[in-house]
Amino acid sequence: MGAGGSRFKSGCPDFFMTQHPGFRQNVFNLVHAPSDIERSSVDDGIKTETSAVFRPDFSFSSLVLSVNFRASEGGCLLLEAQVCQNGEWSGFYKLGLLSMQFKRSFPPQEDAFGRVETDELRLSAPAEAYRFRLKYAADISLSGLWACGVCVPFAYDAQTASLLPGGAFCKEVKPISQMLQNHADRRRICSPTSLCMALNSLGVDVSLGTVLQSVFDQTVGIYGNWAFNTAAAGSLGMQSYVRRFSSLEELKDFVTPDSLVVASIAYKKGELDGAPMESTPGHLVLVRGWDKDKILAADPAASTEESVLRAYDARQFARAWLLNKQGAAYIVRRK
Repeated sequence: MGAGGSRFKSGCPDFFMTQHPGFRQNVFNLVHAPSDIERSSVDDGIKTETSAVFRPDFSFSSLVLSVNFRASEGGCLLLEAQVCQNGEWSGFYKLGLLSMQFKRSFPPQEDAFGRVETDELRLSAPAEAYRFRLKYAADISLSGLWACGVCVPFAYDAQTASLLPGGAFCKEVKPISQMLQNHADRRRICSPTSLCMALNSLGVDVSLGTVLQSVFDQTVGIYGNWAFNTAAAGSLGMQSYVRRFSSLEELKDFVTPDSLVVASIAYKKGELDGAPMESTPGHLVLVRGWDKDKILAADPAASTEESVLRAYDARQFARAWLLNKQGAAYIVRRK
């Protein structure tokens, strides 16, 4: 991603737009291009690129950036963002330090504008604009950068959100249970396990051990950092990024023979029938299709490989994903 001079509105919106009358998008998704870089400089061997200002159609309460890149040995990338609230700009928040060998978030960052919660910038008041900044050490080749956020106000319509695409679709997935792994944190590796199933299904022969090592956030000791999971998939030749969904119907463009969705869900006891865990404040599952009124998923929390593949009620799943986790997901697709 080189320097350029184009200003927003050069940032491209995500191509799916729900068409139901009265339906309100609760989220925004933007695809950034090299022309979105406004300023570029080099100081003491560090190249810095700063984007133009981007103004989504709605004010927003959170922001997530994700990147795909390749780097030489010793090369690393610092990803930063700042926001504008009521005409005033925050400083730049550090959202991740990434290389081919390691990935690190940063200690808590909080001020009057908001706070960084590992992989997500959550704002204290709605913001109307943002810009991003990239700092490169050594040789980095960036192949994609995406931004997504939650709009204000957030209004959930259960009827339209839970509508499924027409017909039926099911992607064949080889199941992996996180609970069967010989790993000290096996209850906390749902994200890389779901990602590994997606990669294997899309033709990338990679072991769960390799994925675990590639996504590990060394700062906080977790495997579920959204931006680090998508960057890891990108380094394996996929196009992968964090995206927010407003409706299950959007799955028709992202769950295909060449693409899968890893969805972030949360639910209380009795809210997701047939789930292997009674409740969870946050869990990742692989969405592999739909049929009639069901979402077809590969749930890594299952206690056996035979029980990983499950079907969930669409309305319950929509609530667990689109309401409780505001539609957060990883897209994993062949280029």
